[in-house]
Amino acid sequence: MSTVDSSLREALAVAVDEAFEREQVPFVRRLVNQPSFTGAKDDVEAAARIVDELAAQLDLQRSTVPDSTGTHADHRVYSSAAATDGRRCVALVGHVDTVFPRSMEFLQFSRDDGPDGPGDIIRGPGVLDMKSGLSVILFAIAALRRTAPQTMARLPVVFVCNTDEEVGSPSSEPVFRELAPRLSEALVFEAGRERDEIVTARKGGGMFELVVHGKAAHAGNDHASGVNAIHALALLVGRIEAITDYSRGITVNVGVIEGGSSKNTVPARARCLIDTRFDTMRDAEEVIGKLRAIAAQPFAPRDWVPERLRAVTAELRGDMTRPPMEASAAAQALRLRYEACARAVGLGGGEAPRQGGGSDGNLLAAFGVPTIDGLGPHGKFFHQTTEWSSLASLRRRTTALALWLASRAGG
Repeated sequence: MSTVDSSLREALAVAVDEAFEREQVPFVRRLVNQPSFTGAKDDVEAAARIVDELAAQLDLQRSTVPDSTGTHADHRVYSSAAATDGRRCVALVGHVDTVFPRSMEFLQFSRDDGPDGPGDIIRGPGVLDMKSGLSVILFAIAALRRTAPQTMARLPVVFVCNTDEEVGSPSSEPVFRELAPRLSEALVFEAGRERDEIVTARKGGGMFELVVHGKAAHAGNDHASGVNAIHALALLVGRIEAITDYSRGITVNVGVIEGGSSKNTVPARARCLIDTRFDTMRDAEEVIGKLRAIAAQPFAPRDWVPERLRAVTAELRGDMTRPPMEASAAAQALRLRYEACARAVGLGGGEAPRQGGGSDGNLLAAFGVPTIDGLGPHGKFFHQTTEWSSLASLRRRTTALALWLASRAGG
């Protein structure tokens, strides 16, 4: 904050305030009203084009990165004029996809009315996760550009807007990997925490499928020659769940089991889906190693199981979907610099507890980029049709980012 004089601070706050009801809230309304469920490629592309329009007005140069499989809409990387080759850049990160398909019929932006007119609370698909966060990025840049164009001109910043975050960023992960060596720090605008605490650590996660193969047989005429894959899997579930270690932040959850074809057939195949979470890369390697060991040898000689079940084989599919976001000294320093700007506009601060869910902050941190997260507005119930966000928080978050960008450009 020492590099932003009081007159510029005041001017930035005024610029955010003047544009807020006239431009920013209508932008959020328009973006929310455009459905963008991750799996609906055309809808997500339409929403991304709304972001394109405003980015172009701000003279940000756009590059698009297609999904090589054609499943997801193009990812966007917008760059300021100062973000030239060879310069270390600030990354501002958000996603335009949501978890709400049109079939849920949760489609419209709305604003709660108060006794004196429109109120503070806005609702709609993605209003919290995270279309309002995208508006923080764009309108903070707009405020700095309008108020201090020369300062903006020397700010090397890239804005990454991807289209597959809600399914683990499978096709945008290479975008972050390629950008990482050019980045000095990254700010991620997922939903803000209740007391405006800043996220510096998130669990990593992995999704796996364990498939057990037995031998089919007629349950009435030839039961003894069958090898029951469901029976074997049922015995393995306890071993899988036992990997959980709450004291270390490790959880392993068998969430789905399927198998068999009819009640009078010994099932030849059964499978389960497994969710894993972990705090550190070391723990991730341990969890994955234990799952692979179970698949390689479902039953050791010392295990008591019916002899015929020893004939089963198993295969493990899947891998780590997001590495853990581990706090670092550099991330803590970044948190403190941002927090000074946040507190200057009436927001809280401090470090949030480790988050159970992942974000693109996990990827950037794993690639060695100092990263902080949870910098979008406060609200509740993301991923639910009761999702809401606070406009007062949105306004403050936008001003805080404008101040931080001005400070960063000055530094």
